[in-house]
This record gives sequence, structure tokens and C-alpha cells, in this order.
Amino acid sequence: MSSLEIHGQADRFNVGPLEDISFTVVCGGSSSFQTQLFRIEKYRNEAATPFIETVPVTSTIDTTTERAVHATCLRPFLEVPDSASALTGAPGVTVGALIRPDDPEASLQGVVTAWDTSSSSGVGLFLQKRKLTLLVGDRRATLELSLPEELRPALWYEVAASYDLTSGLGAVFMRPCTSTREERRGSQTTTGHRRLEQLPPVPMMIGTSVKYVSGWMAAEESFKGTIESPYVIAKSTPATDLWGLHARRLQAPDLVAAWDFSEGLSEGGIHIDQLPDVIGSFPAHCVNAPMRAVPGHRSCIAGGIGTTPESGAIHLLDRRPDPERWKSRMVLPVPQTLQAGFYAVRLKASTVEEFVPFVVSPATEPDDPLQQTQPESH
Repeated sequence: MSSLEIHGQADRFNVGPLEDISFTVVCGGSSSFQTQLFRIEKYRNEAATPFIETVPVTSTIDTTTERAVHATCLRPFLEVPDSASALTGAPGVTVGALIRPDDPEASLQGVVTAWDTSSSSGVGLFLQKRKLTLLVGDRRATLELSLPEELRPALWYEVAASYDLTSGLGAVFMRPCTSTREERRGSQTTTGHRRLEQLPPVPMMIGTSVKYVSGWMAAEESFKGTIESPYVIAKSTPATDLWGLHARRLQAPDLVAAWDFSEGLSEGGIHIDQLPDVIGSFPAHCVNAPMRAVPGHRSCIAGGIGTTPESGAIHLLDRRPDPERWKSRMVLPVPQTLQAGFYAVRLKASTVEEFVPFVVSPATEPDDPLQQTQPESH
């Protein structure tokens, strides 16, 4: 565990009424810190015994900040805003993508999901402990279905999963993207059964899943590797038809969304974070800067996969920060009634504290029209 520390910095030193001042706080060795506004009445800077006399001032910055609020997701991913109801009322669901795992050994790596980890509900295609896994749940029961064949790192796979609400049948499929003969020999499909009443409303995500903590947020674990052209269909697909479904995905009559990661790329290397889907209803948004313009899998076209262009994939790089040393940002709107003078925000984590000083300038008085020079009359 890192040593206890807290440091802060303001984005300005002088601020006026009705203006905002922002503070960046770095905290280490503690899971929370407190902030409070003070007015500085007296200050004496003596090397032996520095002295500061302060008076607390009630403000919106008087609060406790928890680390969990700012470190809920440690990896890049793609969110699909306003998609929680995308599968509401659907008789089933099929999800799929092309993937190239970097670390298949890690657990609960979401590929394409609408899965809530906090309640074990929704649907999601995951890679966990080298096994491709379908999770489907409705808060009362869960179907967990995994392929026996283990996925290997640095290899491309076509993966898909399907679930039918009426029959309760689920299926998981994968095939390595090599030659057609090896694909047929290496392809795997497994099925399972559990009846669920309905699919709960959960936002769609790419590269991770979600959890509900006073609102939807990304789960801690996410996919480690490269994802290309994911899709979601609001209908189940027979297990025998999952082989090569990626090439036929855009012709599916119940296609909800399909994302082409080659869209929005710039020759200058500055790529947009908003990625439209081919249907137009559910654009995906890049979070925490996943690597864009990554070469996709093109050698599989002969095998019937039909992938997106050469730079049509996204790589989710591990950018895991030090969990014991975290950063937060807060904003103090200066009220019009706050008296001009010297102020400081006190940052306190357990037994250590620091003051971040700033000055509130007097409000600018409007010009008095009665004191303006009047033109001479002739």
C-alpha cells in the first residue's frame, strides 16, 4: 500500500463572483478524502511556527470524495448510450464479433454484452479462463454455457452466441480464422437449456459489461485484446447456423446494431470517439481512449467471413493506474455573496491535510451614469 499523501492544485489563483475555480486532487494511501472551504483571516509565515487563522465557509465543495466513484473502470471500452431497452420484448438474441485475445486466461472479459454484473442479469458473450462463455440471466436464474475448447492468445476467432426465450435454448460458437479446412476442424459449438421469463433492460457494451451503482457504469473487468465488427441481433439463431454468421450479419432482418470500426478514421491520426452503427440507432462511444485504426483480420475472406477494411479493428490496451494513488477533480462555483478576500480549500485524508489557497476579487461595480461627464450645452 502506498504511503498516505494528498496534494491539490487550483486552475487559477484569482476568481471573481459567479465564476468557477477547479481543483485537481491527488490522493494516495486512502480510499477517500474530505474537502472544506475556509476564509483566511490571519497568516504569518515563520519558519519555526507558521500560523494561519481560518473561518469555515459553507459551500458546495464541502464533501467527502470516495475513490470508488473515480476508479470504477480501469480499461478502455465502448459504451452504447440509450441502449438499455434495445432488446426489450425480443424473443431472443444473437451476438457476435471477430476477436484476437491477448490474455485469454483473465476472467469475465466482455466481448459484446448487455449484462449487469451486479444482479447477474441480461445477456453477454464473455471470454473467461480461456473459455468462450454465454451468460444469460433474469435475476432469478442464470444460464452459463462455455465451450470446452480453450482459446489461444494472438489468434483471430469468429465468435457468436445465441439464446431463445421461448425454448430456453442457448448456444455458443467459435472458429479459428485460418484456412477453411482448419476452420471446419477447429470450430466448436455447444448448447444448453434454461427457461427465463424475459431479458431485463441493460445497456449494450463492447469490450466490457456494466454494473448498477446509483446509475449504470462499466464493470472493472473488460476484454484484453482486439475486437472487430461486433453485432447484436434481436432474435435467436439455430446453433447449426452460427458458423459463418458474421458474413451474413448485415442481412439479418432483426439486426439491432452492427459497428464498423473503420468509420471515423482520420489520415492525420486524430479519430473521432463516436462510432455509428450500420442501422443508425445505436452509435458506440469510445471511453478511456482505446487504440483506433488497428489492422483487422483480412486473411479470412476466403473462408467466408468478409471482414471490414484493413484498419477496421479496435485494440483495448491495458492502462491500469496505481489503485492506491488516484486523481479527482472538483469545481467550486463562487457565489455572488461571497466576500472578497483570501480563501483556501482544505484537503484532508485521514491524518494528513493540505490547504490550496486562492483569492476572491471584489465584484466589478457598474458605471454610475450620474457621474459620467455631461456634454456642455451652448
